[in-house]
Parts: sequence; C-alpha cells; structure tokens
Amino acid sequence: MKNSLMIFLVAFFGCTNNDSKNLIRQKESIEIIKTIIEEKGIELTRSFPNKQVHPICLNLKKVIVNSKCFDNTKVNNEVKTVKLPDRSFTSNGEVCLEKIYKSRPIRNFFFLTKDSVDVMNQNNAIKAFKITKNITKNFKTVESSKELSVAEKYIQFSIPIFSKDNTKAYLEYDFHTDNYDSFGKSIYLEKVNGKWKIKFIEKNWNT
Repeated sequence: MKNSLMIFLVAFFGCTNNDSKNLIRQKESIEIIKTIIEEKGIELTRSFPNKQVHPICLNLKKVIVNSKCFDNTKVNNEVKTVKLPDRSFTSNGEVCLEKIYKSRPIRNFFFLTKDSVDVMNQNNAIKAFKITKNITKNFKTVESSKELSVAEKYIQFSIPIFSKDNTKAYLEYDFHTDNYDSFGKSIYLEKVNGKWKIKFIEKNWNT
C-alpha cells in the first residue's frame, strides 16, 4: 500500500511540475514572439524586392529535436539532401540536436550540454500552440481553420525550444511565398535582465 501511494505521489507531483514548466514556457513563448515581431516584424514579413507583405500565421509550428542525426555520419564528401518543410499551418519540423548548439557537435557554445535531456523532453511538451492577435496587431494574420489549412504566402514561427533554466531559446522562422524564393531561418535568443534579446539569426533552408 505504501509503495502504491509513493508511486502515485511521484507521478502526481511529476505531472504538476511538468504542467508548471509548460505554463512558464508558454508565457515565455509569447514574450519571445512579441520581441521578434517588435524588433524584426517589418523586415520578416516583407518579400524582397517587391516589398509585398506576408501575413503572420498565428499557429506555431512544432519542431522535433533529433538526437541521432550524426550517428551514421561517414567520413566522405557525400552531399545530404535536406527535406524542405511541409507547407501546412500545423505541420511539424525537425532539427538536429547539434544545431541547437549552434551547428557544433554538442559543445558548450550557446546551449549547454546539461540542457540536452531537457531539450529532448520538449519533444513531448506543448505540441500545439497559437499566438493571439494582440501581439500581431500591426500585421496581417492567418490561422488554421476548417476552410483554410495553408496559404500561398505566409510566414510562420515555431514553438521555442528552451534551455533547462529557460534563459536561452531556439526557434525557427519560415517565409513561404508562391515562387522559388521561400526560405527558413534559425533564431537564437537569450533572456538578459528579464528581457529576451535576439543573439543571432542564421539561414536554415531555402528553395
């Protein structure tokens, strides 16, 4: 009986802790997207060179972290084809764990090695998330509905992936257009003095 009670309590408090952590990260996700839109919104929503404005998708893409990307790496110059993201408001993406560490194989560069387990656990947390229109009030928006599952032109952010202490974050930004100029970028942020700061942005994919 004691063992059963102990198992129940461990499971209960474990779930409570995870719920609390997810709630914190949902709030931080909103702050992160808000920061990016305030600082880079005009730049990120306009196409080049015609400056046409693309709507922001309110549905955030889920990015699954893969820890096996380099397990079977061979020492040669073989070119690996990168699968482009599916065009759907609710599609999932994938990123190598190594890229979370700024494209370096598991080194203390941006995220720390101690973050690895927590980063992988986030694959099963916050599987769907939608931002509200109040943080995109100065921009056009689009979202998933019964009538609309994808648009010809839109931009989309992913659900941020956090370091264990929630002071660093990685997310992706996809720019989808109706021609061959679509592309994606990775955005790294750090929380400094209570505010999220964009540390660097790098190219992720392009058509």
